[in-house]
Amino acid sequence: MNRTLSYVAAACAIGMLCAPAFAQSVITVSSCPGQTPLPVTFQVDCSNVADPATKQLCQPFAENQACKVFPAYRKITGINLEESCPTFKYMIYDKDKWPNKGGDAGGYAKRCGAELMTDFSALIKSPIGPYDVHEILHVYQDVLGALPYSHVLFGPSMAEARREIGDHKGYWDALTRMKVDLKATETGFQNGTIRPDDQCRSAELYVESTLYLKDTNNVEQFYRKLVRGRLKDMADRQARFNRMYNEVSGGTAKQYLVSHGCPAF
Repeated sequence: MNRTLSYVAAACAIGMLCAPAFAQSVITVSSCPGQTPLPVTFQVDCSNVADPATKQLCQPFAENQACKVFPAYRKITGINLEESCPTFKYMIYDKDKWPNKGGDAGGYAKRCGAELMTDFSALIKSPIGPYDVHEILHVYQDVLGALPYSHVLFGPSMAEARREIGDHKGYWDALTRMKVDLKATETGFQNGTIRPDDQCRSAELYVESTLYLKDTNNVEQFYRKLVRGRLKDMADRQARFNRMYNEVSGGTAKQYLVSHGCPAF
């Protein structure tokens, strides 16, 4: 250890300097307390975070992703992420270093990883500390094939993930937003204000949220009953998901979907 590092270490020992001075830029989590090694290694790179106190939060963020969010989505989706992503890497950025200029998104999913601003990752406030249930879900859904739209199943999946990881406030907030959105969809269809091109998507969102609110176990059934496919045709994408919604609903969803803009399936 060189003289400077020796001085800093000694100063911390006597309380002159605080722990954030030693905040790591890259955190790797490959196991969780009391568990066998994880099938997926999580890495969080905070080298683009300047504030030491914020960088200190990268450790609990990494631990929450590996030890709480990962097993929650494993249970919800039934997808073994390690089959496509043995390592999952987060790149965390201060806003002034954000590489994705243009647009207002604070996060982007990538293959086996994601880029996030600090406001949407390390600085997230919750009873369990900072975490992400959004961008990682995009990566999980990569294996589903062609999607009818980029955030299909996100409302129920993220709400259930929050419940699984113990963020009960986040869970109830998500349910409240879901009910507000359902009411807005009902009003939109009644008033004829939903554009024809958006009607099937709105109907699908309505059905998946309604089924989840009826029985939270339905979110797991969505993933297990969905037939995966790579065809890019939008009618095929919608038909695959709508057959799944109808099966989960016990055959009651078909009439609603077809009568609200979805092609026959």
